Amino acid sequence: MLDQLKDTLKIRYRQWRIAASLQRNDALGALHRSWGYVHATQLSGDYYEFGVYQGASLFNSWLSWRFFRNRLERSDSLPFERTGTVAGFLRHRPVFYAFDTYCGMPDNAEGEDTLATGSFQTSLELVRRRCAIAGLTEPTARFIPGLFAETADQIGAAPAAVVHIDCDLYASAVDALRVIRPRLVQGTVLLMDDYNLFRASNAHGERRALREFTESTGITVEPWFAYGPASQAFFCHL
Repeated sequence: MLDQLKDTLKIRYRQWRIAASLQRNDALGALHRSWGYVHATQLSGDYYEFGVYQGASLFNSWLSWRFFRNRLERSDSLPFERTGTVAGFLRHRPVFYAFDTYCGMPDNAEGEDTLATGSFQTSLELVRRRCAIAGLTEPTARFIPGLFAETADQIGAAPAAVVHIDCDLYASAVDALRVIRPRLVQGTVLLMDDYNLFRASNAHGERRALREFTESTGITVEPWFAYGPASQAFFCHL
């Protein structure tokens, strides 16, 4: 009970401080900056997260979306009318897709103790509870348990505005990119949370997966900014 109370207080604090996220150089700051870009360019689409763990980036992404959406909907100081393309953008309410096994790391051959099978333990119940505290509930959120390759049919119909891949493993990143490929559009933000793991080797992990993906699909990615200890944001060009 005490742990749940502490968790609730932390999440309430994040709600209060969400506007300051732009100054952060971590995943939460990257998500906030991404939603700022989405609203500045009126890029309609949903949010896809591959690798949810305990839900912090998921509900913080929703808080950042809500911050920018409220500002666009309610601000009296905007130098333009909320008509035409702006009105069309505002009509779309993103769905937040959360793909994860919800039982820790799957079997893998990475050979890293920190990524061993079963590490990063979590549960769907925990993630749902934490998201609910922040105000993110179904159907705005869609929790999709299982291996990415086995749940590809759960992908939504709308384009992807922001894609957050935080799954560490080469095989998982390959599957995540394959799942999201049909929903990528010009300007989609792609956040690769573990891009520079494995000492930034192009032969391992998310780096290898993204390199092979761009080579096989012809989709190009443009580096936007680095964040955290090993993460990279990209723009997708189709």
